[in-house]
Amino acid sequence: MRRFLALITGALSLLGAVAVAIGVVLVVVPSPAAAEGQKRCTVTDDRLRELSGLVATETGYIVINDGTDVESHKRVFFLDADCEVVGEPVRYSVGGPLDTEDLALSPDGETLWIADTGDNVTGDRRERVAVWSMPVSGDERPVLHRLAYPDGEPRDAEALVIDDDGVPVIVTKVALGKAEIFTVDGELPSGDTEPGKMKKLGEVELPTTETENAFGSAGRTAITGAARSPDGGRVVLRTYADAFEYDVADGDLVTALTTTEPRVTPLADPFGEAIAYTPDGTTFLTVSDGGTLDAGEPIDVLSYAPTPRSESASEANADGSEESTASWFDSLSTQETAYLVIAAVGLIGVGLVGVGVTGVVRARRRPVKRTGAGGSAGDDGSRGSTDRPRGAVYGGGPAAGAHGARREPGHAAAPADNGGYGGGRPGEGGRPAAGVYGRRPAGGAGGPRPAAGGQDSGGGRAADGGRGGGVYGGGGVHGGGRAQPPRRDRGGAAPRDGRRRESGSGPGGPGPESGGGFGRHGGRY
Repeated sequence: MRRFLALITGALSLLGAVAVAIGVVLVVVPSPAAAEGQKRCTVTDDRLRELSGLVATETGYIVINDGTDVESHKRVFFLDADCEVVGEPVRYSVGGPLDTEDLALSPDGETLWIADTGDNVTGDRRERVAVWSMPVSGDERPVLHRLAYPDGEPRDAEALVIDDDGVPVIVTKVALGKAEIFTVDGELPSGDTEPGKMKKLGEVELPTTETENAFGSAGRTAITGAARSPDGGRVVLRTYADAFEYDVADGDLVTALTTTEPRVTPLADPFGEAIAYTPDGTTFLTVSDGGTLDAGEPIDVLSYAPTPRSESASEANADGSEESTASWFDSLSTQETAYLVIAAVGLIGVGLVGVGVTGVVRARRRPVKRTGAGGSAGDDGSRGSTDRPRGAVYGGGPAAGAHGARREPGHAAAPADNGGYGGGRPGEGGRPAAGVYGRRPAGGAGGPRPAAGGQDSGGGRAADGGRGGGVYGGGGVHGGGRAQPPRRDRGGAAPRDGRRRESGSGPGGPGPESGGGFGRHGGRY
């Protein structure tokens, strides 16, 4: 039973270890790379190698470069559906921008906004930032609007969206932790003036993902672009790895970004810093900054299908509002579901390992109680009345008086089995077969049964109350026949062959004074 229990618990331990290993592998192995976006077109103009802002129009795209020292690159470029430059790029006013990072459209689609808010920590930090506005048609030059953060501290920001009132909302770029949300505090200044103050609206913390990208964990946190859907009902933030889309209720951008869970769409841009919605709002468009790419590597405008909303039923409350009836599990994203499965596998594995180890330890520590010639005792150390002692040599029954065998008053103990090497037990009233292997010895060695006081090597019944001698204390070699109660004749003990033996004579060897080898009475040990 112990071996069976140890086998079962060992198997549980192995199964638990495998389950834990599977959980560890699922956690350690990174998620597969995001699916490639669908190419819309390739930008081939050499002036557009550092694209950082993008919006889509009915006829094509509007793009801007990241911060650059090349004057001809500091323009607003209009592209057709094939990504070819159309017309003359639009120049800035008042000396031009410093570090442009993103483009955004007003809710009515009539105004194009430009975020001049970049502030890389490797360069001189900025005391003020700016946004620019111009007609989406490109008929007029952009107008400058200078701004400063409320605490006067510099920040790098690369994401811009416009609220329902037409006011710009800026989201900062951080490599770790929460990004900040700022907007204009009061009236927006225009022209070459002192900067207007901004105010902080809140913080946004992106969900953790495992999407592969060029910057690892920092690339999954740093917000590099933003856009709002044409109907205003959704807003998206992007990193170097993913797009995070939020639902906007009643035009409240801040509440959407700070209190709701986004849907995550993995992106595969090599160095993506821009995102936009198509005019119908059904698709994301992205483009990479090619400044870090090889010279021959193409810069493509890519499209992605946003991760859809989870299907859920809703029912009306008493006040008329709707309450979602989706279950807690249905509200989990694909990644959250995967983590939940991983955790469940790990917990199951740990539990199985614990059960297995506990079982093995208990099985090894459990004592085995034995009594007599090898049988297991009961809980109180006693042996049941029907328990049969195991045999002496090679499974045979123990000889009379040997090692704790039970005895009846006035009788020698009767072994359960007779004969050496498992000799058989005689039938009722029968005579035990003497000698080796359960056979009666022939004349010569062992000889006939001895007279009173005699003893032979084959064992036999001892007269005058003596117990059977024999080797190892049994009747016959290796635990032979059963000793019989003493029997006296008036003429003295006589052998069954009718011949009288003198005490101590005959082939059976010495009399009781000598006792025989290893006997219970007399002799040597």
